[in-house]
Amino acid sequence: MSQTIFEKLQLKNEKNLLIQGLPSSIEKQFTKLSFAKNLTPLLRSRKIEFALIFSVSEYQLNCILQDIMPALKEESKLWIAYPKATSKIVTDLNRESSWNKLFSAGYENIEQVSLDHVWDAAQFKKLEAVEMEVEETEVKVLPKRKAVKV
Repeated sequence: MSQTIFEKLQLKNEKNLLIQGLPSSIEKQFTKLSFAKNLTPLLRSRKIEFALIFSVSEYQLNCILQDIMPALKEESKLWIAYPKATSKIVTDLNRESSWNKLFSAGYENIEQVSLDHVWDAAQFKKLEAVEMEVEETEVKVLPKRKAVKV
């Protein structure tokens, strides 16, 4: 069974949604969803729980991120959608080397998904949030050790 875009992006019950640069080829799949298309003063005062940014250049992405990053919660879901290398869209974004602004702000790329035949998306999380998730899932109880005299 094929996953929907919402399943791929792990969109569940988040309330404050921002979807920026949504291409018309995918727009139909988002019609039943209530989301903001721009970072307005109202959104700046609230915290974004889910952001999906469509971008075709690193410069464009960095300009958008400059406005969005202060409004993200530590546990926010941040997805960056970019054209696949096989698409006919001219882009300088790719999955390996386009994320310097995010990395320098403490974000880590944790997942990649294919949205459709044109767009891929990369999910980013704050490094502290990723480390907390790992600690919660990998807690091990170690046996007590006896002290040994040397």
